[in-house]
Amino acid sequence: MKIAYEKHPVSKERKAELRGKGFKIIDARFDPDRKDEDVSTKNIAEMERDDVIALLKKNGVDDPKGKIADLRNRLTAILFPEA
Repeated sequence: MKIAYEKHPVSKERKAELRGKGFKIIDARFDPDRKDEDVSTKNIAEMERDDVIALLKKNGVDDPKGKIADLRNRLTAILFPEA
């Protein structure tokens, strides 16, 4: 089976197209060949909790805990100290 890594949510039309071609759809964040997207403050504000935690860990925070808004603020402060 072929795998299509697509950023979620995937539209009904795109799902139908890919499934029609024999693809299994998996969230793009699980793509082993993915390149890190450019992170901006806007991206951070829209990120899911798990993604924020993963980036915090990647940037040296050992055990990030707290409300999602606090985690996003912490990540923004780490990645954009001048902001």
